[in-house]
Amino acid sequence: RQFPHCDRSGRFRATVSLRYMSSAQSRENFMKQTLLVFGAVVIIVAALAASFVVFFPKDLVIAELKKQVQVSTGRTLTIAGDTNVTFWPALGVSAAGVELSNPEGFTGAPFLTARSIVFAVSAAPLLRGDIEVKKLILDTPSLTLVARTSGDPNWTFPTTAPDAQTPNARLKALRIEDMQIINGKVSYLDATGAAPLEVSAIDATLALDALDKPASLRGACVYRTEKLALDATIGAPRALLEQGSSPLTVTLDAAPLKARLDGAVDTATGAVTGKLETGGASIRRLLDWLGSPLPAGPNFAAFDVKADLNALLPNVAFSRGVYRMDAIGATGDVTVHIADSGRLALSGALAIPTLDVNPYLPAPAQGAATPAQGGVNTAVAWDPTPLDLAGLRATDTDLALTVGDLRFQKMQFTSSALRLRLLNGVMDANLARVSMYAGAGTAHLVVDASGSATKVKTEIDVAGVQALPLLTAAIGFDKIEGSGRLKASLVGQGRSQADIMGTLGGTATFAFNDGAWRGLNLAQIARTVQAALTGASTGAAAKTDFAEFAADFAVTDGTARTDNLRLLNPFVRLDGKGALAIGAQTIDMQIAPRAVRSSQGQGGDAAAGGIGVPFRVTGLWSKPAFKPDLEGLAQSQITRALGGRTAGQALDDLIGGKNKDGEATNPLSRLIPRK
Repeated sequence: RQFPHCDRSGRFRATVSLRYMSSAQSRENFMKQTLLVFGAVVIIVAALAASFVVFFPKDLVIAELKKQVQVSTGRTLTIAGDTNVTFWPALGVSAAGVELSNPEGFTGAPFLTARSIVFAVSAAPLLRGDIEVKKLILDTPSLTLVARTSGDPNWTFPTTAPDAQTPNARLKALRIEDMQIINGKVSYLDATGAAPLEVSAIDATLALDALDKPASLRGACVYRTEKLALDATIGAPRALLEQGSSPLTVTLDAAPLKARLDGAVDTATGAVTGKLETGGASIRRLLDWLGSPLPAGPNFAAFDVKADLNALLPNVAFSRGVYRMDAIGATGDVTVHIADSGRLALSGALAIPTLDVNPYLPAPAQGAATPAQGGVNTAVAWDPTPLDLAGLRATDTDLALTVGDLRFQKMQFTSSALRLRLLNGVMDANLARVSMYAGAGTAHLVVDASGSATKVKTEIDVAGVQALPLLTAAIGFDKIEGSGRLKASLVGQGRSQADIMGTLGGTATFAFNDGAWRGLNLAQIARTVQAALTGASTGAAAKTDFAEFAADFAVTDGTARTDNLRLLNPFVRLDGKGALAIGAQTIDMQIAPRAVRSSQGQGGDAAAGGIGVPFRVTGLWSKPAFKPDLEGLAQSQITRALGGRTAGQALDDLIGGKNKDGEATNPLSRLIPRK
C-alpha cells in the first residue's frame, strides 16, 4: 500500500507497505498479468496492422515506384492489375499485370511483362537513392530482347537522366537478397524482324550483394524442347547496366551439349568473348536441336571443341581451335552464321592430319567391294537405288582444308589443299593441290543435289602417277603398270548411280610410260591365231612390257569411244579402237598387235609395219573375252598386199581413172565397193 503525503518542505513522500503472499499465489498472478499484457500487445499489433492496411497509401507507393523507375531507367512501368501490401520479409507491394516499356524509338512488345510481381525493399536505403531488394519474385515474366542494325539494343539502361538536375538520377546501389523467376520466357529478335529465338520455362534464382560485387545466377530453361541447366557468375553487374563489359563464367548442361565459358559479355554490343570448351555425344542430335537436322546414320557422332570464342549474333567465331568429330581431328578457325530460320552456315580454314570421307558418303552403290578389288566392284552392276544426299542440304559450308592424308573409297591422297563449299544442296570440292601415287595434280568435283535429279561433274588432271596402285584402288583393275598422266572431264545426272553412269559425257585421256600389261602377252597373240584361241597368251604369268600406252576417249551417253588406242614396245606395236560402255560395264575393242623388227620403243612410230593377228576384246569388264578378228585380219592382209590401198582404189588405178569431179570414168569400177 502507498500513502502519499507531503513533508514540511513540500516534497512528495510515500510510504509503502508490503503484505506477504505465498509463492504459488505469486506465480499465478504473474502468469495472469503476463497473459493480459501479451493479449493486449497482440490486439494492439493487429489493430495497427489492420489500420496500416486500411490507411497505408499504397497508391502513393506505386506512384513513387513508377517515378523511381522512370528516373532511373527512362522507361515506363505500368501496373494494370491489383496491388497489395506485403509485410514479410520486408515492407513492399505485390502487383499483377506488370509491364516495363522499351526505350524510346522501339516498337512492338514491351521489354518486360509479368503476370505478377512481388517487390519488397528496405525503406532506409531507398531514401539514400539505393535499392535494397529483400525479395523479388517474377511470376511468368516475358522478356523481349531486340537488336537493331543501328543504335542501342533495348536491354541497356542509362545511369544518368537526361535532366542533370533530377535528383536520384543515378542508381547508386542495388542489392538483391532473393530474386526468383518462375516460368519465364526470353525472346530475341534480330534486326531483320524474323521469327524470334525463344527460351521458355525459365526457373532461376539471382543473388546480388552489390552492383560492384559478383552476382550468381542459377536456373533451368527449355530451348527447342530440350531442357538446359545454367550456372553463371557475373563479375561486374554495374557494367551490365551501364553498357559496359563484365567478366562472365557460364556452365551449360543439356543432353545435346555441355559447355563452359570463361570470358566476358558486353551489353553495349551483345558480344560474348572468352575461352570455350564444349562437346557432346552426337553432332546429329545437336544439329537437330539447332534446327539443321541430318538424316539418320552411324556417323556425325561424338564431338568436342576447345577454342577462343567471339560471338556477336548472328555470327559465332571460333579461333585457334582444336576440334574433334568422330575420328577426325582438326585445328584452325571456324565461323558459324545462324540464319533467321536457324539454319547454320560454316566458313573458315582448318588443318586436318587425316580425313577419311568414306563414312560420310553413301555406300558404294554397286555393292561392297572386296579388299583386293578396291573402291569399285566391277563384278556387280551399278545400283539403281535412288541416291540419298540429304546431308548436303543440312548446312551451308565454305571451308579451306589442308589435309595431310585424304582417303576416298580405296584411293589415298596426300598433301591436299581442298576448298569445300556447300550451298543449298550443291557441293563444290576443289582440290587445288593433290599428291597421289607418286604423282601430283588437281581435281574438281561438283555434286548438285538441289533438284529431283543429282548432277555430277568431275575433273581430274594428274601427272607422274603410278597406274597400278591408282587403277587398283579406283576400279579394282590391276593389269596396268607404269607411270604417266591421267586427265578427264565428265558430267552426268540422274536419280541413281546407274542413271549417272549411263549419262556420262565429256573427254578422257591417259598416257602411261615404261610399264607393262599384266596377264596378257600381246607379242605371242600377234604371232599366232592358235595362241589366242587356246588362251596360251593369257594368264597370271603372261605379260606385255611397253614403253608407251595411251589413248584419247570421247564420252557420250555413258559410252567412251576411241580410235587411237596405242601401245609401243621395242618389238610390238598395238593399235586399237572401240568403245567402253561405262553404264553397262562392257567393252568392245578391236586390237591390232604387230610384231616388228624395230627396237625403238617410247616415241617410236606406232604405224611401223609388222606381222600380227588382230583380235577383239568383248564382254563384261569383270570377265572380258578375247577372240581373233578374222574380218580385220583379212582386211589388213589385203591392204598389205595392195600397198596400203583399198580394193576399190586398186581397181580404179587398174581399169580407169577419175574425172575432174572425182568420179570414176570406168562404169565397171562403180560396181566395186570402195571400202
